[in-house]
Amino acid sequence: MIARLVRGAALMAAFLTVVTTAAIAADPYPSPTPASLPVPAPSPTIDPGWFPEPGTAAYDPNAPRPSAAPQPVATAAARLDGHRSDGHKLELTPGQRAFELTRDDSYLDPDSWSVMAYKSRHQLIVYYKGRLYRVYHAVFGRNRGNGTKLWEGDRRTPEGVYTIVEKHHSRRWQWFLGLNYPNDIDRYRYEQMRDAREVPIHDGHDVGEGGHIGIHGTDVPILNAGNIDWTTGCISVNNQDIQELTRILPVGTVVIINP
Repeated sequence: MIARLVRGAALMAAFLTVVTTAAIAADPYPSPTPASLPVPAPSPTIDPGWFPEPGTAAYDPNAPRPSAAPQPVATAAARLDGHRSDGHKLELTPGQRAFELTRDDSYLDPDSWSVMAYKSRHQLIVYYKGRLYRVYHAVFGRNRGNGTKLWEGDRRTPEGVYTIVEKHHSRRWQWFLGLNYPNDIDRYRYEQMRDAREVPIHDGHDVGEGGHIGIHGTDVPILNAGNIDWTTGCISVNNQDIQELTRILPVGTVVIINP
């Protein structure tokens, strides 16, 4: 009896060896099981089909509803505008979710918002209550490679910490969100350069430090789409985006402009 069990066990072991050898020969580097694969962390993306519900802070009865399904684009990866080549709907960003869920007037508080502009990236990034709301494409002053704005007419976009001090319609650019340029640092820098006679002279007088810098739309959308920095110092976004920025950003919102 024992000898028969031993022979049976030996036959089973031989069978398993043959099966395992055949499997390895067919796939010498077997793929890991789905359970062993790392799960990628979701990236913050924009949902182009998002429309806020009535009664929430984000709701605007006059805003047009976006199309239900985005059109495919050339690349498979998710883009900043939230489109994917497979046409699937992407999730809201954390800032959009927080805005959607706001039930009080805290969305009117400029401290709830902040804006980071990156000249070298052509980006304007908006945060709501410390969470990413959306990344907007932007272009800047045509004299972009020479640092911050120094005086009037140098065609540079200033760099530093500013605030939105006004919002008004613009016949040329849809809307204009004015910034408090020049701030105290800009004035001090200008005075130092003027005293050192480094400021250009026009019609016998030193040119001023400049002003009327802000965020606005565009009347040359083809230049914006081509990443062409064309302004004389302002930040330009497309016209649909300036309408949204005008609606959501209160006067007093901090705007930090980086190289």
